[in-house]
Amino acid sequence: MYEANLKLCLERYTLPVLEAVRTELLQPGPLKGNVYLQVKDGCLELRVESNTVSGLMALVNSYLLLIHASYSALVKSARRSK
Repeated sequence: MYEANLKLCLERYTLPVLEAVRTELLQPGPLKGNVYLQVKDGCLELRVESNTVSGLMALVNSYLLLIHASYSALVKSARRSK
């Protein structure tokens, strides 16, 4: 089993990003591994497990892209509303 653990401290955007990305966990899709998301000490913790390195890489890349897109949209929206 291969595992990746990431900790992303997104300040006030941590909870909104978690909510945006959490919906992806509920979607059915090809099972390449397991993904766990939680907020701990104000930071988003992402843990990914897979039986293959390629599956691990695919899941980590997918979730990092989702997190980045969510974070970027929130920051852009906050700037526009000022």
